[in-house]
Amino acid sequence: MQAAALSLHPGLRRALRAGVEAGALAGIVSGSGPTCAFLCASAASAVDVGTELSGAGVCRTVRVATGPVAGARVVPAPTEV
Repeated sequence: MQAAALSLHPGLRRALRAGVEAGALAGIVSGSGPTCAFLCASAASAVDVGTELSGAGVCRTVRVATGPVAGARVVPAPTEV
C-alpha cells in the first residue's frame, strides 16, 4: 500500500526522506497514508527526528512514542531432554 499512498500523496515521500535525513533508521507509511512512522535508535534520537520534522514543514503533527522494551533479540530454541 505504501507505493500507492506515495503516488497519491507526493508529500509523503518528502516526509519519509526528511525523517531519514534527520537521523531515523527507517520510515514507513502507515496504511494508505497520510501517517508516517519512523524507527529511531533511541528515545533521544526520536525527539531529535521529531524536532527536525516539525521544523521542516513536512508534517502537521509529530508524536514521539517509546516503550519499556529492549528490542528484538534471538531466543535460543529449547533443548530436548
